[in-house]
Amino acid sequence: MPAGNESHLAIEIEPELRTRIVAAAAERGVSVRDYVVAALRQALASTGPERAADDSIEWSRLSSRSFARDWDSDADAVYDALA
Repeated sequence: MPAGNESHLAIEIEPELRTRIVAAAAERGVSVRDYVVAALRQALASTGPERAADDSIEWSRLSSRSFARDWDSDADAVYDALA
């Protein structure tokens, strides 16, 4: 990116994570900045089927915990016959 088109981002991370990032960048022969930018771009671009499946699993877990009381109620029993 040309100078002037960049902004500064400061985050706090665990020391162990920082150590791993520095090591991974060194292994690839790139700066920590370039490594982190590439990792962030890759994370933001990953919207394929794997991510959708992961999101579905997370929503299912949330739903199970959040709505178990309602799902197991007598009022909801009518829907059990439809399954």
